[in-house]
Amino acid sequence: MHLFEDRGVLLFDAAMGTALQAAGQPKGTGSEEMTNSAPETVLKIHLENIRAGSDVVSSNTFGISQMMRRGKTDLAIRTLEKAVQLAKRAAAESGREVFACLDIGPSGAMLGPLGETSYEAAEELFSRQAEAGERAGADFIFLETFGDHEEFACAARGAKKASGLPVLGTMTFNQGGRSYMGASPEDLLRIAKEEKLEATGLNCTLTPDEMLPIIASLLSLADGLPIIAQPNMGQPEYKNGKSLYATSDEAFIAGAEKLIDLGVNGIGGCCGTSPAIISEIRVIIDRRYKK
Repeated sequence: MHLFEDRGVLLFDAAMGTALQAAGQPKGTGSEEMTNSAPETVLKIHLENIRAGSDVVSSNTFGISQMMRRGKTDLAIRTLEKAVQLAKRAAAESGREVFACLDIGPSGAMLGPLGETSYEAAEELFSRQAEAGERAGADFIFLETFGDHEEFACAARGAKKASGLPVLGTMTFNQGGRSYMGASPEDLLRIAKEEKLEATGLNCTLTPDEMLPIIASLLSLADGLPIIAQPNMGQPEYKNGKSLYATSDEAFIAGAEKLIDLGVNGIGGCCGTSPAIISEIRVIIDRRYKK
């Protein structure tokens, strides 16, 4: 599978959670639960992203790690398989080459010795997901929004151990250029190379402009490893039961263009982004890499 060859920039999709909230996700439920309660809504969101120009649709499984941590492992695995199948169905219906990836998020557990979760247990949690995702037909595995570099490494090892799928992974950093547990760009690249990830980078927390200097650092140190940027619309403010973002679509698109010019190999949208934004980024990529 050649994810990055001959594409210019691999275009991921927009935020699933944002779209599900707009579609009426009930309060107090996780986005992954919508796979079972409203599968046609999830499918519709995938198709909207594909029509906007996404090369990749991500399964609605970001919260599965936390579902498993709460002890609902059997339900979590069934939900994961169904979510991957929905993403595959959307890709098949698109009429063009679109990848359907298994999206894996952090568990939220604190690893030992500071926490109660062992490294072995963490690896097993991610292995179970990777195995189920491959069984359901995922094209690759995408680890995202990890703030703890040790858990990120566990996820990478678990996914690689349990499946033969390519594994990509991104962490989330703050404006100071560090993860929430203090990891640096050098730490991220070290883990990505040690665990033989297909690509790495950043997602969430930061807007495109805030992410720009950290991505520049990653690119300067990457030594050929593909780098992905999936910024969000900034930190949300909750008003009248809705998440509102200060960054405009226009500002996000302009920032995304800077990231493309900088040389990222993959780009997409995290919290607050929409297929409309993806559509504009598609235009930018095609304009730069049109043959």
